[in-house]
Amino acid sequence: MTLIIAADVQDHLILAGDHCAVMLRVSNQGAPEVVLKNYRKMYPWKYGIVAASGDVFVTVWFCRLFLHHESTSRPIDLLQVAREAKQIRTRNGVPCNQSTGNIFLTLPGREGFDLYCVSIEADTIDYEIIEPITTQFSFGKGALDDPAYNAFNSCLRPSFYFQSVDAFHSHHLALLSAFFRRQSAIDELVTASFDAFMLDKRTGIGAFWQISETSKQIAYIDL
Repeated sequence: MTLIIAADVQDHLILAGDHCAVMLRVSNQGAPEVVLKNYRKMYPWKYGIVAASGDVFVTVWFCRLFLHHESTSRPIDLLQVAREAKQIRTRNGVPCNQSTGNIFLTLPGREGFDLYCVSIEADTIDYEIIEPITTQFSFGKGALDDPAYNAFNSCLRPSFYFQSVDAFHSHHLALLSAFFRRQSAIDELVTASFDAFMLDKRTGIGAFWQISETSKQIAYIDL
């Protein structure tokens, strides 16, 4: 079902996405779905990360339009960007109930950085800022039950719980790894491998990992 996890742990933002994508053949309804197991949902940009799940093309169009609007140096209207992305899919003959998705992105706020979720549904488009010490799970289908959500959320810790930022990273990477492994064991459309990004809300310093059998940090950034 594909999976993105977005969390605000008070002083850091966390985004993680697995590597599965499901593509529907709208022009041939009888054809089987195309399942990709090496699709990356995390896109870096100058203020952190954009992560998207759902209709691959509507989310890609959102990212392209978002970066175009951002390049004009004018204030970005996230709802307008989402509407434009959905309109493109509609003009291409894609039904409204198939051009849906969730886009998570880090943006500068009044006190550092915030984590936004833009939700493109069949008939509505909305966005929200994820609150501290909360998590959102974006599944391709279904939803996480309350016990599983509470178990994950109760393990989130701000960085001051740890002796170093490396220990903070290690704790949450282990938490994410266990969650993705567990979900992949019960859902063939979730991969155990995933990408993860953690951003210090106050300083704009962040790191990006690709997780397979062992974690590998591939980038360090200072925004």
